[in-house]
Amino acid sequence: MGDSTHASDTNGDGPASKKVKLSKSTIAMIERKRQNAILLRESRLQCRPTATSVQPTTVSNSLSREQPKNNMRIPHKKEDSDLSDLLTTVNCRECHICCNASYLHEKFGENVCDECRDKDKDQFKLISKTDAKNEFVLKDCDFDSREPPLRFVTAPNPHNRKGGFMKLYLQGQVYERACEVHGGDEGIDKAILQRSKNREAFAQRKMNKKLAELRNSSKPRQIKEAHVHEFGDEMYHEDDDEYSHSCKSCGYTEHLVRA
Repeated sequence: MGDSTHASDTNGDGPASKKVKLSKSTIAMIERKRQNAILLRESRLQCRPTATSVQPTTVSNSLSREQPKNNMRIPHKKEDSDLSDLLTTVNCRECHICCNASYLHEKFGENVCDECRDKDKDQFKLISKTDAKNEFVLKDCDFDSREPPLRFVTAPNPHNRKGGFMKLYLQGQVYERACEVHGGDEGIDKAILQRSKNREAFAQRKMNKKLAELRNSSKPRQIKEAHVHEFGDEMYHEDDDEYSHSCKSCGYTEHLVRA
């Protein structure tokens, strides 16, 4: 670089028209900026990764076999008793064949196979909670609060499809619970009889109330006649200088002023 730099603008047809002369301070500033740009470019090239600098990373097999730390949660293993329960074979109480996967065993804990259930559907039929309460005189607490709670399955309600699902219980288990609550068949019969008596008494009270309302509505209303005063003789009061007379039946007193 020289001490001075000339910039010229030329047209296609004519010679150089003007020449601009730069000062020494301006030339020094341009040189510093050029050197800084060169240094910045070199630093960027050094930071850029090359094909030889990138090496594949490998994971040691020892890391995959690393033992869990003390603060890590280890999955709980089944106890020997649980495993033995799973391996135990449950036989049907009717035909004595294996019934581990039967419907009644899975849903209600009854050791009855599917074949025996299909043969005698009346014995192992399901009953809705409403029908069970009406037939065996039970309450909601007898199904859910008493130990053990009765097991059930859910099914769509055929009478009210928009009302959700209904609970179905095994009728045999409901009968055993009713015997436990009422003390056997005699207790169930007494509870049914007492319920019918209560219903009859309630219906009779309701009928009596309606009859009383009808009697009251059918009675003729007494029309009261307008009272007519029957006044007695007039009396003179000297202090007030007036006359008065009173009704003989109701005692009403009327004051009279004489001119």
